[in-house]
Amino acid sequence: MNVSMITKNHTYDDGYIALVNLAINNIPDKIKIQDYELLKKNEFHISIMALKHLAPMINPDNLEQASEQLKQDFLEFIKEHNMSNYNLTGEYRLVKRDERVTLVAMARLENLDSFFEYLRLKHVIDLPSQPAHITMYTLQSEAGIGILSDAELRRDSIIVSIPELADMKANYVKN
Repeated sequence: MNVSMITKNHTYDDGYIALVNLAINNIPDKIKIQDYELLKKNEFHISIMALKHLAPMINPDNLEQASEQLKQDFLEFIKEHNMSNYNLTGEYRLVKRDERVTLVAMARLENLDSFFEYLRLKHVIDLPSQPAHITMYTLQSEAGIGILSDAELRRDSIIVSIPELADMKANYVKN
């Protein structure tokens, strides 16, 4: 896995572009929900684009080239559109897929919808918009669940109430 900072606030890592360096404060190390005891993640980010899932839609014959094109599309888009401002919606979802279970906090990321519209127009393909969220807790240590679309979010998750997270604050880590 090769993590590289592609902007001051964004990484390219293992087929994902993410908004990173998010600090989450005032939350417990473990949380019990339903019959699961979930562990707090070591780091927090908002995945913006799962290149490894979108690249086959762009060019199934050359995934490396398609991934690089999508990364360049992102870098071009953010020259004129801020994609670092976010806020939490207050909605939490318990996500289950296969043996993995996570708790995510839903977020709004400035210009995310515009970015996916830009990609749809540029590539003339109906790419799904990824729902902005922060994976807070996981059943298996650090084993997140990628959520590619609103349809996957609805299929694999339920809205839950988490009183322990009522005082949660999120901001950027000061470098």
